[in-house]
Order: sequence, then structure tokens, then C-alpha cells
Amino acid sequence: MFDGHTLCGLFDDTVAAFGDAPALVGPDTALTWTEYGARVGALAPALRTLGLEPGDTVALATRNTPHFHVVDTAILRAGGVPFSLQVTDPAERSAALMDTAGARLLLTEQEFLPAARDIAQRVGAHVTVVVIDGDAGAHPETCVADLLTDGLQDRTASLPQIDAEDIATLIFTSGTTGAPKAVQLSHRAVVSSLRGTHTLAPVSPGGRVLSYLPLSHIAERFMSYYLSLGSGCTIYCVPDPHRLYEAIRQVRPTRFFAVPRVWEKLADRAKDLLDARPGLEDALTATQDGQSILGTDERFAPILAELGLDAAEHRGTATAPSSRWVLEFFETLGAPIAEIWGMSEAIMCTMNPPGRAKPGSVGVLLPGVQGRVADDGELLIRGSNVMSGYLGEPEHTAAAFDADGWLRTGDLGEIDADGYLRLVGRKKDILITATGKNVVPVVVENAIKEQTRLLDYVVAIAEGRRYVTALLVPDYEQLQAFAAEHGLSADVCSLVQNPTVHAEIERAIAAANEQLAGPESVRAWVLLDQQWRPGGDEVTPTMKLRRSVIADKYAPVIDRLYRAAP
Repeated sequence: MFDGHTLCGLFDDTVAAFGDAPALVGPDTALTWTEYGARVGALAPALRTLGLEPGDTVALATRNTPHFHVVDTAILRAGGVPFSLQVTDPAERSAALMDTAGARLLLTEQEFLPAARDIAQRVGAHVTVVVIDGDAGAHPETCVADLLTDGLQDRTASLPQIDAEDIATLIFTSGTTGAPKAVQLSHRAVVSSLRGTHTLAPVSPGGRVLSYLPLSHIAERFMSYYLSLGSGCTIYCVPDPHRLYEAIRQVRPTRFFAVPRVWEKLADRAKDLLDARPGLEDALTATQDGQSILGTDERFAPILAELGLDAAEHRGTATAPSSRWVLEFFETLGAPIAEIWGMSEAIMCTMNPPGRAKPGSVGVLLPGVQGRVADDGELLIRGSNVMSGYLGEPEHTAAAFDADGWLRTGDLGEIDADGYLRLVGRKKDILITATGKNVVPVVVENAIKEQTRLLDYVVAIAEGRRYVTALLVPDYEQLQAFAAEHGLSADVCSLVQNPTVHAEIERAIAAANEQLAGPESVRAWVLLDQQWRPGGDEVTPTMKLRRSVIADKYAPVIDRLYRAAP
């Protein structure tokens, strides 16, 4: 596995090796590897008839479906550079990304056709919209079914030879520090990360993975899509993220990657299952107190089976700092989560190898990746996994590297004597109080979230202020469960003002403050009467906080906190 030099080469090898095994499974579509290969072989030359030339960028506005995988792989085969738009983004934002990429071809689903037309109109240049699902002739736009006419399957001679340095995709930065930049990731960078991952955490051939995170992010593309191209894993597509937990139970993935918030939700579900089984809560407490060896109590096996995690040979997390209690909780259940670290500009950088994980670290550097810590504590990376630069932005590209070619990651960290990396925080996120104290916000935020299940997001505020305060966003599901337990009204609007709820939050804040250093302790807080959705103003699609946006949007609320606090 992973012997080729391009994603197209990996795909060809996998189609030949796995043939009639399932490749793509969705709510209404299932394809074997042979069928997947045939559709790509037919569609790639058909896309060339639309004027797609090698190196041309192509935008996709789709959900996580088998149609996406067929089309994206066909674009690669045709020599194009596919990239995904977030389907929930405003049309203006998507049009700006297409402009940056120079894309004049937009592929979408019938469901999003009105939005795609809006995006195309806003681009201000001729954009061809192609619908990837549905029947031929169903609408004025070209449909993939229209393209797959007789004879196109034989036009493979027109397809270009794909090179390892050709660009495989564009990943737009989250825009938390300015306008999004288009990261160019070559086949070389992707395949290098796949090989390194396989070396540290071997992938069993023909396993099962879920595709549910935003396809515009490298985490989803890498952890399901690209991984399957080289390993033959079946991708189970989850177009509706609200059905994720049901899908985990049904599929029982052999590898499962999730952002920290998903793991927190799974931990909440596991706790509910433990509460419903007399005696297991005591077993969990005893294990955590060190009275038994972690992961050896078979009584926890039904809990993992009910969650759908009992067959997972590897469980990973990244994109944001993880809560210590969640990691310890799953280790206790016998399902340790491996923290890993990467970024859009360098894909995979580190992993905690199975059986050799070091708590508090994000693991060791992958083979072919070099890392060092600069004098100011910033982590620098160099290797075959690194990007080919920002598209059309030579100045930003130059600024991303130092004079010796090391990529500036923006993360602060330490590498210990055993080669394990510990992240301290984002260089740009360090908060400096009016008294000159440095505060790492994620330390404060995780300390609070570890103390209560009622919060979805916590935002520490301290920049230029005398002390730390916090904006708290409720977890509506857990808040309503709390209301039922305490005989309170289930109306969320009244719950955020309820004295019993506030007492629980106050207890959690006090418990967190006992663990935090003096300058980190939270002096005031507010529980907001709203939810923050991934991809919205406050949170990126992968659930990272847009701190500068939050600070501006909630400035009046923050100012009131400091006026009211002692």
C-alpha cells in the first residue's frame, strides 16, 4: 500500500487490488472499487471536453456523498486541481474563494443548484456549472449524466501524465487572521503524509472509515478520502452530520478521526450509557483511581460497542486542543485516542503511535518530517509534506518560511528528549493582560469545560484587560437534560437565566480556578442565549474559534463584564 507517487497511482493500484470490494457507500449509492474506477475512467476525459486543462482549478460545492468522490478523483485524473467550498457559506464568500483560485468550473448537487447559480453570477466571469447527480436533461445546466455518453470511455489517450509535484488540491486557510489564502498541496505532499501515517500507525487494508467533516478542510480529505485511495478502505459517506452518531454505531469504523468536540459528545453519550448500567460507574471510578489497569476491564466492552467504536484499530483527534478528561476517559474505557498534529500548509506532521502514546503530547514527527523550536518558542517544520506555497501570493508564501526553508507554523511548543511534541498554544492567540501576564486561552477554556457538560464553547477574554473573563455558549442538548434532572422548565431561553443553572456554572468555574494559575483564573463570565454553528461567524467548519471576530462581535457584552466585575 501507498507505493505510488501520486494519488492517481494509488487509486489505480487500489482498484486493481480490491476490485469487487465496496469502495463508496452512501444513503442511496454504493460502488465497488471496480465501479468507482470505471466511472472515473469515463468522467475524466468527459471533463476535458468542457475545456478543463491540466492545472486548471475546479470548485466543488457538495456534501459528503459517493458522487463527490467520483467527481473529485476524475478531476485529478484529468489533471485538474479540485477544491471544495463549504456549502453553508454565503455565496459572496464562496465567489471570493473561486476568484482567488481562478476557477471557472463549478460542480454541485441539484440541492445546491440555486446557490451555485448565485455564486457563478457573483464571480463576474464566465463560470460553467455542472450538476453531479440526477438525470440527464433535468435542468439547463450540464449534468454529469449528460457527459457520460457512449464513446467517452475510450478517450483516455487525451489524459495527461500526473506528476508528484502537480497540485492535488487547494485548501483555504480558515480566515481567522485575515482573508483566506489558497494552500497548494501537491500529490507529493499528500502521498508523503499517507506513507508517514502508515509507518507510525499501520492501516489495515480494506477497513472502514466515515466521511462526515467538511470536505473543504484537509482533515476530512486526508483522513477518509485520500487514506482510502491507498488502502482500499470503504468510505461510508455521512451527508447529514446530525446522523453521525447513528452512523458510527452502524458502520463500526476500523479507523475513526474526530475533532475534540465530537469526542466530547461521544464521552457524554458513554457516560449516559454507564449511568444506565448499575455497577459500571463504580468500575469506571475504580479504574480511574488506579485500582485496576487501564483498558483491561471487559465490562466496558458493551459501552464501546453501543457507541460503535469497538472495532476501531485507531482513533485520532486534531484541529484543536483536546480536553484532558476526555482523553483519560476513553483510555479508561480501553479505547485510547491518539492526539496528532498537522496543518493546512503541511498536512500531517506528528502522531502518537499506537502503544507508544505519551499523554499531553501530539506524538512524534512522521518519517520525512523535520521539526525544531525557534528561539521564540515557535515550531518550525520542514519536509516532503509541506505545501507548494499560497496560490498567487508570493509575498505571503515567502513570509511563511524562514531563510533556511523552515515553515513557520504559528504554534508554540516543546520537543522532549524522546522526540515527542507538546503544544503550548497558538502564537497569535496568547493573551497579554494589562498587568503584563501571558495567558494561554485554551488552558483556561479546557479547564472550565472539564468541569461541566453544559457548555458547548468557552472563550477566554484577557487581551489588554486587568484579568480573565469568559464568554460561555450552552450545549442545548445537555442543558435540557440538566433541566429534566432538576425539574426545571425545558425552555432554553429561561434556562440560561435560571439560578440553578448559574449555580452549576459557578461551581464549574470555581473548580477550574483551583487548577489554574492566579493570572489565569476567571473573575467574571456570561452565559450566552444562543448556539454557535460550525462554519458560522464565531466558529470555523472544524470548530476552531474565530477569536478576533468574537472579540469584535461581542465587544459590548465583554465591556459589560469588566464594568460589572470587581
